[in-house]
Parts: sequence; structure tokens; C-alpha cells
Amino acid sequence: MYEDIFQVKSNNITPSQGRIIIASPLLNDYHFSRTVILMVNHDENGDMGVVLNKDFRYHVSLNDLVKDLEDIPSIPVYKGGPVGRDTMFFIHDIEEIKDSLPLGNGLFMNGDFNQMLDYIKSGRQYEDRVRFYLGYAGWGKGQLQAEMDENTWIVSELSKNRLFKENYRTLWQNTLNDMGEPYCTWAKYPAIPSMN
Repeated sequence: MYEDIFQVKSNNITPSQGRIIIASPLLNDYHFSRTVILMVNHDENGDMGVVLNKDFRYHVSLNDLVKDLEDIPSIPVYKGGPVGRDTMFFIHDIEEIKDSLPLGNGLFMNGDFNQMLDYIKSGRQYEDRVRFYLGYAGWGKGQLQAEMDENTWIVSELSKNRLFKENYRTLWQNTLNDMGEPYCTWAKYPAIPSMN
């Protein structure tokens, strides 16, 4: 019954906009090991997503990057992926931010950045409602599908509470646990098996 439990396989769900892809525990890539990526674009020309659970080695804050936030508590900026690290993205659930891209499940990407800054400075509740990222993950035509065929990624839905209210470091394990067996068993797979 459990003979295939450690043979990690993709679940053959389309990684469409608003879904997440979760790295196989066997993926041993510096940029993508144990990542959870929110898909922003999936079409025949390629794919784009934002890594949700990686930080920079030297922590970056929005306050360091934007002058008018000196009096605001430090707002972390996460590593969104290895491509375009000079480009900022923000994922949020604040509907009133103009020109935001709806991703489904009450989530939006980007929008009017100055309006978002005004929202933060206004004293309204922004904690647990927005996260900022530098960079993104991108795949050329057919590249992500080839990786899916190699069982590199598992596709799932994202809980808004998991994204905004839980520690980003536990997102990979928790999203796998949410999916039940065999995924919650895979979530226990050691990062460095030889050290176990």
C-alpha cells in the first residue's frame, strides 16, 4: 500500500494563475529548493510566478528602499525569485488599490504603488494584508511543463491566512500538510538526508 510513498509525483493539475506550485522535497536547486511559488501567468508562451517563502541572506526592508517610511515599523521584503531582482512585486488583499491584478481567492498583485504607500502611512491595518518581493521566477515556453513531467512541482491552492499570518519559513511544509497523504509524508523528508 505504501510502497510508492517516497516516489514523489506531480499531481497533474494545471499551474494556472492564482494557484501555487510546491517544490518536490527532492528538488535540490539553490533558488527553488523547498519553495512555494504563486503563479501569476501560465500560457503557451511561458510562465511567471513569485516565490513566497524565501528571504535574502541580508534582510531587506521596504523602509530601506522607500524614503517616506522612517516612522513605520520595519516591513520585510522577500526574495521573489532569481529573475529581475531590481523589480518589486507586492501581493495583497486590499481591493481598493487601483490597477491591481486579481489572482483569485481574494488575492491581488501589484497595483498603484503610491496608493499602497499612502495606505501604509495612513495608519490603517496593513500587517497581515500585504507582502513585498524583489524578483520573480520565470520559465520559457514549455519549460515548466517539462519540469512538471519530471515530478519537480506539485500544484495546489493557497490559503490567504497561510500567506499573510504564518511565518514564511513554514509555508512549504504547511502547504504540503494541507494536501493530506502522501504529501504530508513528503513534508517530513529531511532537507539533507545524509544528516538524518
